[in-house]
Amino acid sequence: MRFSATPPKKDLAADDNLVPLINIVFLMLIFFMVAGQITASDAALVQPPESLTAAQAKEHPVTLLVTATGAMYLDDDEVTAEQLVSALGVRLDAAADPDDVSVLVKADAELPVDELHQVLRHIRNSGLLRVALLARQGDTG
Repeated sequence: MRFSATPPKKDLAADDNLVPLINIVFLMLIFFMVAGQITASDAALVQPPESLTAAQAKEHPVTLLVTATGAMYLDDDEVTAEQLVSALGVRLDAAADPDDVSVLVKADAELPVDELHQVLRHIRNSGLLRVALLARQGDTG
C-alpha cells in the first residue's frame, strides 16, 4: 500500500466559478434593495401641521412648499411671490380645463398664519382657485 504526502486533488473547476456568481447576485440584491428605498425628497425640510380629519388628498401636479421662514418652493424651485403668481398664471393659461388645475400647499407648522394667508392670497391672485393644504394625521383621542 502506498501512502502519499499530498491528498488527492479534486476537480473543483465547477465550484470555482460558482463563488463569483454568488457574490454578484448578492451585490445586485443589495443594490436593488437600496435603490428601491430612494424617493424624491422635498426642496426644503417642512413639518406640516396636524389635522384631525382624515380626508385623503387627490393627485396634485403642482406642489408648493412653504418653510417656517416663509421661503417658497414651487416644484422644487425657490420662487418669490411675484414669480409664484406668474408661474401659476402660466400653468393656468396652458391648461385645457382651468378647473382641473390645483395646487398642493405643504406649509411648515411653525409658519405664522398671516404669512400662510399671504401665500394663499398670491395663489388666488394668479387666478387659481383650487388649493389643498397638506397636513399630518393627528391623534383623535
